[in-house]
Amino acid sequence: MEKLVGGQFDLEMNFIIQEPESIVCMVEMLDQCEPTCQAEIWSIFTAILKKSVRNLQACTQVGLIQLVLDRIATTDSMIADLLVDMLGVLASYSITVKELKLFFSKLQGEKGQWAIALPPIAKWPYQNGFTFHTWLRMDPLNNINVDKDKPYLYCFRTSKGLGYSAHFVGGCLIVTSLKSKGKGFQHCVKYDFKPQKWYMVSLVHVYNRWKNCEISCYVNGELASFGDISWFVNTSDTFDKCFLGSSETADANRVFCGQMGAVYLFSEALSAAQILAIYQLGPGYQGTFRHKAESDLLFAEHHKTLLYDGKLSSSIAFSYNPRATDAQLCLESSPKENASIFVHSPHALMLQDVKAVVTHSVQSGIHSIGGVQVLFPLFAQLDYRQPSSNELDTSVCCTLLSFVMELLKNSVAMQDRFFKAPCDAARLDIVLAFSRYLSNLPNGILLLKQLCDHIMFNPAIWIHAPSKVQLTLYTYLATEFVSTVTIYNAIRRVGTVLQVMHTLKYYYWVLNPQDRSGVIPKGTDGPRPNERDIFHLRTFLLLFVKQLIMKDHGVKEDELQSILNYLLTLHEDDNLMDVLQLLVALMSESPASMVQAFDQRNGIRVIYKLLASKSEPIRVQTLKVLAYFLKHLPPKRKAEVMLSHGLFSLLTERLMLHSQQISMTTYNVLFEILTEQVCTQVIYKQHPDPDSTVKILNPQILKVIAALLKNSAPSPETMEVRRVFLSDMIKLFNNSRENRRSLLQCSVWQEWMLSLCFINPRTTEEQKITEMVYAIFRILLYHAIKFEWGGWRVWVDTLSITHSKRRDSFLPHRVSGVTRLRVCPSDYAVEAIL
Repeated sequence: MEKLVGGQFDLEMNFIIQEPESIVCMVEMLDQCEPTCQAEIWSIFTAILKKSVRNLQACTQVGLIQLVLDRIATTDSMIADLLVDMLGVLASYSITVKELKLFFSKLQGEKGQWAIALPPIAKWPYQNGFTFHTWLRMDPLNNINVDKDKPYLYCFRTSKGLGYSAHFVGGCLIVTSLKSKGKGFQHCVKYDFKPQKWYMVSLVHVYNRWKNCEISCYVNGELASFGDISWFVNTSDTFDKCFLGSSETADANRVFCGQMGAVYLFSEALSAAQILAIYQLGPGYQGTFRHKAESDLLFAEHHKTLLYDGKLSSSIAFSYNPRATDAQLCLESSPKENASIFVHSPHALMLQDVKAVVTHSVQSGIHSIGGVQVLFPLFAQLDYRQPSSNELDTSVCCTLLSFVMELLKNSVAMQDRFFKAPCDAARLDIVLAFSRYLSNLPNGILLLKQLCDHIMFNPAIWIHAPSKVQLTLYTYLATEFVSTVTIYNAIRRVGTVLQVMHTLKYYYWVLNPQDRSGVIPKGTDGPRPNERDIFHLRTFLLLFVKQLIMKDHGVKEDELQSILNYLLTLHEDDNLMDVLQLLVALMSESPASMVQAFDQRNGIRVIYKLLASKSEPIRVQTLKVLAYFLKHLPPKRKAEVMLSHGLFSLLTERLMLHSQQISMTTYNVLFEILTEQVCTQVIYKQHPDPDSTVKILNPQILKVIAALLKNSAPSPETMEVRRVFLSDMIKLFNNSRENRRSLLQCSVWQEWMLSLCFINPRTTEEQKITEMVYAIFRILLYHAIKFEWGGWRVWVDTLSITHSKRRDSFLPHRVSGVTRLRVCPSDYAVEAIL
């Protein structure tokens, strides 16, 4: 074996395979070796293949893929893994249809030195400039003389040595123009050309009659270097020393080692836009820019116009490519109608070790055996177990998805034939990459819909994944996904909102909803995120819903109905809070559509259902919803909804179900309903004092607050709320005639107003509260007498209600049997004797 390997590989030549036929002998001999020996040899051999494309070509030439596939089923599992790695290297270079068929049958479950001599060129094109263009890949035999070697890319010269050339020095490319013997110009393209990597090189010479000529050098479609250069060689001599991949002397250190794609000389100076468009075709292109359908790649329309408008095709002076060869003859492939620049036959001669290498891609092979559909049966085998360990290998799905994505990414035909995206959660990054790629395809919408419905929006796939993976997915959905126009247009918006609300209800619950709500939860047959992570995941899911709803022209009634249904059917506070906050945010940010839809869908039922919650945060958020609803509801409709059904009285009853006292937080949100000055923020301390612009718009709320205060258990907080409430009323009534009138129009307001004071105050605080109630009476009664027609009736009603109370215990001042109630606010001076 050592002799065989030593004879097959020349170590001094940096592991270049010298005799391809010996590979077959090596494979046959390895059949007789021990597994450890085989493993060592195959590991070394795979590393050797990766070092040089010439090695890959040698293996392709002897059909190594088939030799390996014939043995892989019977070999040791350790050796099989090594052989699979090597097959990946070989297949990435070239695989025939026959080999691909054999490859798929195993899935059933149970290049040299370049120097091409061109014929003589009669006259070099220069009137419109010229462009040399090719793809190249340097593959030197060794790196010992890399600084001394000067491999030529091309050389076009006369017998006197005049003309043009380009050669490499280290990693740089030197472009030369010799105008006379020993005199010329050079331009250095300072670009680091690395071995074994493909580059597209386009050298553009621009001819200017009245100023310096120019050269522009493009690498991979982008400008890498430019400058002035006097390149025009004024001679009538024939260019009879023309070579690709060599100088005219063909010295060993001036011969290009590596691979070239198709070589073009254009009789025009191509523009930057044209070169960028050509770059989109890739290194495998070998056509003449005549037919739009010749490439199975996706292009922008402006690139198609530049490529196929006829200008590129008509300007081809000559073209040579590996497919157009006959033995050692390289056929010139420019369009027949183009004028020839050659003296005689335009065909070139491949010298020495030059070989035309034609590889076959996996995409083309799969086309030949039925297209991407041949992969579909493999998805049915994802639950097959490995024969050696009887375990399920989940990495198979990741590999399969990656393979499908690469096929679709590089083939429009496969995109057309591939209709359904596979359903699996092996690797999130593959799914997201798939989504991003499909969003940029004009014909990717059908695929994207399938990907979203069956994979990305399918909670059964993701619920058992690590929390970090789920968070990445839902962060993507809530941000980049919904902001992409193509994606947004591809999905069914209403259906997606309904699907996400279903996901929250059945999969991403905080508290199990089965006992209280009767909802049978899903996703309990495996690991779930902890409570903290569930809250984070729900945040992004709800943000996703919000972005969908706010993206276009407001909420749709079916979307709102799904949110209302969720709030109506679930009863666990932790499962309700964030959805309720979403409803508040939607009412705040899109009131025009939300309030109308809320009214149409009878959303008031949800408000009174949630007001019965034991949780004050839930009740406060519910009151926020009511505040926004009343604020944007037309007055006539507001009266129909609230007054005709006595819903303000019901509001009091609901708030008193589970609360022994009214808090400052609840009072603040009731004050927002009173004045319809609502904010999404919850205020826990005393709100800012109302100014003269604040109006009472829902005066019935005053009675609600008074009733809550009356029924609250005594406490310092309740006393503070009472004081703030009375203070607010004094300010509201002092500042606005409309505010005073709005209360005077309420029936029997005196009764609940009197309930706020203390008949027999025991403390200074109670005395202060009582004085504030009297101040409000003074303001209102004075207003009634001075400004209202028939205002004296208010006095009569007030006296009647007052005397219905216990006379002796209520009236504060008795003077000789006559009681005086002073109606004297700061800006009034009236005294009434009762």
